[in-house]
Amino acid sequence: MATEPVVTPGLNAEDHVLVDWLELVAFFNEFRTARLDELDAAIEEQFETVEDGDPDEDTDALGDDDAGNIARADAEKERVRERIENEVDFRLKDCENAYPFVLGEDAEELVLVEDWQDERFTPYLTCLISTHLTKNSLFDFEVADGLIHRLRNRVFQVLSTFAMAGLARGSAASIGWPRADKADIIETLRRAEARGAGIKVKDEPGEYTPPHEKDGGVDVAAWHVGGRPPPLHFFFAQVASGHDWRGKTVRILAEIFEENYLEYSHRGNVDYATLLPFRVVDNALWMRENKIHGVLLDRTRLPKHAVLGQGLSRNGVEFDEAENMPQVLAWLNDFRATALG
Repeated sequence: MATEPVVTPGLNAEDHVLVDWLELVAFFNEFRTARLDELDAAIEEQFETVEDGDPDEDTDALGDDDAGNIARADAEKERVRERIENEVDFRLKDCENAYPFVLGEDAEELVLVEDWQDERFTPYLTCLISTHLTKNSLFDFEVADGLIHRLRNRVFQVLSTFAMAGLARGSAASIGWPRADKADIIETLRRAEARGAGIKVKDEPGEYTPPHEKDGGVDVAAWHVGGRPPPLHFFFAQVASGHDWRGKTVRILAEIFEENYLEYSHRGNVDYATLLPFRVVDNALWMRENKIHGVLLDRTRLPKHAVLGQGLSRNGVEFDEAENMPQVLAWLNDFRATALG
């Protein structure tokens, strides 16, 4: 596995890091396969007790020690495999049909599915790679600024709009800057109004709106399409592709956004969401931040909702970015080619 541009984590790494490593190796591997051989070798080395250059070591005792160390190493291998199995099982269940890896028998290898370029798998793979573009990266190469720029300014916005459409079981507006169609906020919101968002847009931004405001802190709006307005449920959402998302909620920004751009606040049930590519593993943090953000869509929640959004688009539900999923796959292919180049 030396040809894959991925750093092998230490044995003391957390379960989610070990599985990320396997997933990344499989993604880059020619045969779409990551084996646990390197971890096995590291475990065996950890349990070696006979030092080179010790000729006085009793051979009988050495045999006993070797047998004991082999047994302990085998037990540790089993524990590592169990940890990996549990984490993969969680991802598989939480992502539902959007998880693109299969764990082999006895957890000896993790395999990327053959049709990984199918659009139902691109959300998860994009989130996986995004996790390692900043701190604590498992990549052993410098990622080009252009790839990071495309991810943050286009690709993750596309995925998030699909995911919010899926979460709302309806339509969505892509408000975050930069907008692909170059429309201003008023134009974007008028399009949402015409699609049954249940809002009344001002003719021009309110008196106290900052003169050069780009998106008002709201990246996506989404709503349930069903009957006459107002919709049964309406979401304001923010897209957080960086690691500084904790405690930063769209809730307050949405209130100001409504004052600046809407004739009156929304009449239906309103909720809030934050979308991020990371796997949130700390349960206390997860529960606390869900309370703050309204809804968190992390790496194992976002993909399944994006797949639901894909289905809505195929069934004729209109929303912003609906034609742009190919941009996500193009980015994945470019990233892979650059990393292996």
